[in-house]
Amino acid sequence: MERKDQVTIEISPEEVLGMETAVKGIIAAIFYGTCSVSSAFVSKTLMDTLDFDFPVFIMVAQMIFTITTLELLCVFGILELPAFTIKRGLSFAAPAFFYGTNSVLALTALSHMNIAMYGVLKRCVPLSTMLLSFVILKKDPPNRQTMASVLLLTIGCVIAGYGDLGFNMTAYICGIGSNFTQGLYLLLVQKYSERHLSVAETLQLNSYNTLPLLLLVAIINGEVGHVSAYPRLGEATFWVVFFLAISVGMALNYSLFLCTSLTSALTTSVVGGLKALAQTLLGLFTFGGVSHNVATFVGISMNLTGGIAYIWARYRETKARSGGVPGLKKIMSFGALDRSLDTKSTAAITNGHVDFPPALQRGNSVSSEAGRS
Repeated sequence: MERKDQVTIEISPEEVLGMETAVKGIIAAIFYGTCSVSSAFVSKTLMDTLDFDFPVFIMVAQMIFTITTLELLCVFGILELPAFTIKRGLSFAAPAFFYGTNSVLALTALSHMNIAMYGVLKRCVPLSTMLLSFVILKKDPPNRQTMASVLLLTIGCVIAGYGDLGFNMTAYICGIGSNFTQGLYLLLVQKYSERHLSVAETLQLNSYNTLPLLLLVAIINGEVGHVSAYPRLGEATFWVVFFLAISVGMALNYSLFLCTSLTSALTTSVVGGLKALAQTLLGLFTFGGVSHNVATFVGISMNLTGGIAYIWARYRETKARSGGVPGLKKIMSFGALDRSLDTKSTAAITNGHVDFPPALQRGNSVSSEAGRS
């Protein structure tokens, strides 16, 4: 009888889940970065080019649009969400409050600051997120390389701000406040997602909770009354850009919550740093307003270098934490295949043909907690 040699490849189900979730996390991060860059430029066009300088009213319209979209998706059976109740809303009150505060501060800073410098300032979010994670998530301090890279990009931000001849104190105060409130709500969203709250539910609760707060602020600061006197209300261009701004804003919120739930708050803030890099470079050649002096370019260069070093440090830290072991473990064996599949899923390779067991042929469902960085 001809003897057939077999190669057994053993794949731990946890490793499969981790790899699949990691891929989903990467896709979600790219999606978030794309939406974030797009939202910054569309919002800048609306507030600067079209002179619609009403950031809180824009957020009110965005929340109304998001709630309407979610409810219509539920009516047509495309999405299933539990009805919003006061009890459910109160359970998500803290992250919604800091989200609304961050949105107002960020848009206010953007309306009084050139888009390139806004991108530089927002790259300090990893620092605030890292510091706040010690308090909220009880995280251990990162390694020296990670802390050094965060310090480098922060110093670069300060130098670039010093070289910004168009320095606006209000814009910088709002931008710094936005960094900390963004770190807070990202960490809280990560904490709440561990309670098996879906991304769509997070978006729903966040929209319902922040709408009254933003509407109250818009009434108090007079934006609601000023909007009625806006001279371009009858122009089609304005309505196209306005609708685009609130649509991209809704997509940005969804992508942000998705990225945070699949990865972590710190990873999401790092992705924000990468998108800010592209935002800064594009801003140099679009909206302008950047002071062309040594301090500005040295600061931006340090900021970009620190951001890249931060990504590399996080990659090495994650690799070291996992022991550098690849997700696929190969074990060579000869003979019959008689292992139990209780703890391992096994594929047999015979004469170049791969025979997967039913457990792997059917595939695995990915848990929302798997692969969380």
